[in-house]
Amino acid sequence: MVAMNEDVADTVMAVRCNMCAANHVIFVKMHDYIEWKNGAGFIQDLMPYLSDADRELLISGTCGSCFDSMFPS
Repeated sequence: MVAMNEDVADTVMAVRCNMCAANHVIFVKMHDYIEWKNGAGFIQDLMPYLSDADRELLISGTCGSCFDSMFPS
């Protein structure tokens, strides 16, 4: 039997930015990711442990640097 710690991100996702083609690695809890993809809630509610930039990368395929370049503050 394998014990799973629900507080640990158990899945490594490799995501490429659509703007700059840089590769990024994001650690997520697979259950949370599936819930989000199935429309069970907002990404910020289901995966609050991710940074804003990591969540944006999953949502739009745009990394934090490119997002900041497109929308400077």
